[in-house]
This record gives sequence, structure tokens and C-alpha cells, in this order.
Amino acid sequence: MKLFDFSLLVGTDPHSPSEGTREALLAYLDSADAGGLVASLSDAYYDFAAGNRETIEIARGDARLLPAFAADPRRIEAAEVDFEAARKQGFRALVLFPDIQGWGLSHPAVDGLAARAAAAGLPVVVHLPRNGPVGVVAGLAARIETPLVACGLSYACVGEIVAAAAGVENLLFGMRILAGLDNVEALAARLGPERLVFDSGEPLRSHAPAFEVLQTALISGQAREMIAVGNARRIFGGAISGCK
Repeated sequence: MKLFDFSLLVGTDPHSPSEGTREALLAYLDSADAGGLVASLSDAYYDFAAGNRETIEIARGDARLLPAFAADPRRIEAAEVDFEAARKQGFRALVLFPDIQGWGLSHPAVDGLAARAAAAGLPVVVHLPRNGPVGVVAGLAARIETPLVACGLSYACVGEIVAAAAGVENLLFGMRILAGLDNVEALAARLGPERLVFDSGEPLRSHAPAFEVLQTALISGQAREMIAVGNARRIFGGAISGCK
């Protein structure tokens, strides 16, 4: 495996004509020699319990796919999630969709949700709006012990990322829309390549732009490998199939 993708999203976006099928996802994994963390969009747009069942089915039988458990903190059922049981079922991370669902990370249930997932050893992945809030997610990461990966932040947040995240070592960032070579280079230099991971949104979106940035950025081969798969290997360990 040469690439681990933290943002594989299968299903239908009701606000877009695009649809991500399992077949398209597997074609991507084959062509890119990739694996990744996958979630059903039913988690984000409809019912997270049904969506989690779909996620397990999507990942079933393919060791390249690690299922992500979604929870909506606005729902009372989220307070009852048994993350130890979820881990035994095969889930390997908690994923949150505040941008899609329209709630903020200051929601009073978020801290408890993330803390209980972390106590079960699950990293947390948060899909954020393009413009942040970086400071809030940095604060959330500082209150848990497992890695927290922030996906969706744009190039406009680079300065804020450096300022807010410098001392929060368990906070990592997806590089998908940190557009421009110099942003990846700047973050790798200031925070370290161990703070960046690859994410794409495939198969709903193309991984090609982010992958091209990763391949052509003026960083060392070791840094490139860390971003592509090394940091995921460190976070998930032996759960990643094919990582050597």
C-alpha cells in the first residue's frame, strides 16, 4: 500500500448529483495502491445508526478499508454509544460531520463523545468547513489523548493552523484542500510532516489534485511517505493491510 486516505465517503450527497459507489471506491484503491478510512454518507445526511451498519457492509471483506463510526452529538442516542463494542465490531475511528450537519464543535455533547471514543483507543476525524474553526478543534484535540485529524480546512487557514496547533501534538490535518505546494511545504516545515495526512473525498471527489500536490511538493521523500501512509501506519498500526 502506497497511500492511505482519511476521507473515503461512499453514498449519495442529496445536494449534489455525484454518487460514490463501492465499485468506484474499489477501483480507486486498486489504481492508486491505496487503502483508507471509510464512512457511509448516510451517517452524515440521514441516520447515523443505519449509516454505521452500511459502513461495516462497505468495508466487509476488504482489509484495505477501515470502517469509521459516525455519531451525531445532537442525537440523544450518541450519549449511549458503546465505543468498546464498536471497536470490537471492527470500527477503527470516530468520524464527525459538523460542517454537513450544521452544528458547531462547541456543542456540549462533543467533548464527552470524543473523550469516550478516545478512551476506547479510537482516533477522531472531524470534517470541518473550509475556514475553520481551527482554534476550537485544537482545543478539542488537547482534551483527548488519541490523534484527532481535521479534514476540510483550506489554504486560507494555514497561518491559523500554525498558530493554534503548534503545541497540540496529537492534532493532524488532511491536506486535500490546502491548495498550493507552498502550503504543504510550509506546514511540513513548521509543524512537521508527522502532522499531515492524505485525504481526498473519493469516490465523490477526485484524489488527483491532492495527490499531485503531494508528489510535487518540495519536501523530502521521507516526509512524503509519512504524509502518504506513514502517519496512518503510526495511528492505526497493524490494522492497515499491506503497509510495510
